[in-house]
Amino acid sequence: MEKLSALPVDELRTLEVFLNIPETELVRLAEMVEHHAFEREEVIIREEELGDSFFILLDGRVRIEKQIDKLNSEVLGYFDKTGGLFGEMSLVEDKPRSAGIIADTDSRVLTVSKVAFLELVNQFPMFTLEVARNVSSFLRKTDQRLIENLQRENEELKKSNNQLQDAQDELIGKERLSLIGRMASTILHDMKNPMSTIGGYAQIIKMKEHSREELNKYADIINKQVERFMRMTTDLLSFAQGGEQMKISTIEIDGFLDECYEAMLPRFEDRGVNLTLDLNFKGRVRMDNSRFYRVIENIAENALDVLQEGKMFWIQSEEVDTGVRITLGDNGPGMPEEVKANAFKEFFTQGKKKGTGLGLAIVRRVVDEHDGIIHLESEVGVGTRFIIDLPAIGYHLLPKSKHQIPIPF
Repeated sequence: MEKLSALPVDELRTLEVFLNIPETELVRLAEMVEHHAFEREEVIIREEELGDSFFILLDGRVRIEKQIDKLNSEVLGYFDKTGGLFGEMSLVEDKPRSAGIIADTDSRVLTVSKVAFLELVNQFPMFTLEVARNVSSFLRKTDQRLIENLQRENEELKKSNNQLQDAQDELIGKERLSLIGRMASTILHDMKNPMSTIGGYAQIIKMKEHSREELNKYADIINKQVERFMRMTTDLLSFAQGGEQMKISTIEIDGFLDECYEAMLPRFEDRGVNLTLDLNFKGRVRMDNSRFYRVIENIAENALDVLQEGKMFWIQSEEVDTGVRITLGDNGPGMPEEVKANAFKEFFTQGKKKGTGLGLAIVRRVVDEHDGIIHLESEVGVGTRFIIDLPAIGYHLLPKSKHQIPIPF
C-alpha cells in the first residue's frame, strides 16, 4: 500500500457519495480522507479484523473473498464501480469483517475513518441513503450468486437422484418376486392376531348374558379387528404393486392407546400376563391408526412369546420435545446383544420359536412413515423397552440426530 497526496475537494465532489455534502463540510472531510494505491493481489481488508474505516474505489477492481479453511477461500464477487463504497458493513454492524477485500488489479482508493463515517451518517441523510443503496446492491448480487449456485447444485443433485432412482428401481424389480412370497407368509402369520382377538371376544359373548352397551363395545372391537385383517391383505397387494398408501387422520393419542389396550387385553389375560396402561400425554397426532396399531400389536405379541405367567407388559405415554413418547416395555428375559443388534432386520428370527422375522421390520418401517423414531433398550434378566417418539400437532419437530441417543434402561 502506498499513501498518495490528498485528493482535491473538486475531485471529491465528483464522487456520487459526496454530491450533497456542503462545501464547508467537504473541505473538512478532505482533511480526514486518506488517498492510497494498492498493487495487484495486495490485501485491502483482512477478514475477521475490526472495521475502523470504509473505502471508496477511485479506479481498478477489487475482489471479495471468504476463507473456507486454512488453505482455501471462496470468491464472493468483484467490485469495480468508480465512487462505490466497500467495507462499510462492518462499521454499520460494529462487528469484525465478514470477508476480505483484495486488489484484483492495481487500484486507487480513498480511506474514510470510522469517526468521519459516523459524522457523515448522523448529519447527512443523502449520504446515509447512498450507504443503504450500496449495501442493498451488494446483498442483491450476493443473493443472485447464491441462487445461481443453488440452481446449479440442484441440477447436479437431480441428475444424481435420477441415476440412483434408476438403479434402485432395477434392484427392486429383481427382488420383488422373492419378497412377495416371504411377505405373503408374514401376512398369514400376522392374521392370527386379529383372528385371535375376534375369537376371544366371540367366546366372551357366548359365556354369559351381556348388556347392550357391553355387546356394542365387543362388536366395535371385533369390527376393528376385521378392518385390520382386511388392511393386511391390502398391504400385501400394495407391496406387490410397488407402493403403499397411508390413510392419515388426526387422532387423540390417548384414545388410540386406550383402544389398543382394550383390544389386546383378552390375550394377555388368557396368558396370565399383566397388561397396564399409563397415559400422561393428551394431544393429537397425524396417524394411520390401523397401520400404527400393528406397531403396538407386533411389539406386544413379541413380548407375549417370551413372557411367563405373572410377568408384566406396559404401555406408557409422556411428553417430549417432539410431542409424545410411547414406551412399550416388559420385565421379561431381555435380549442377548446379538438379537438386540439385529432385531429390526428383515427375516431375522434367531431366539424365537416361530415367526418370519418381519414383525419388527414392519414396526420400524411404519414408525419411519410417521416421521417417528424408535429406540430399543434391552438387558438380559431385566426386560425390554421400545421407545417411540412421534411428532404431535403443535410441537416443534427436532432433527432426528438429536433424539437418537441412548436412553437409560
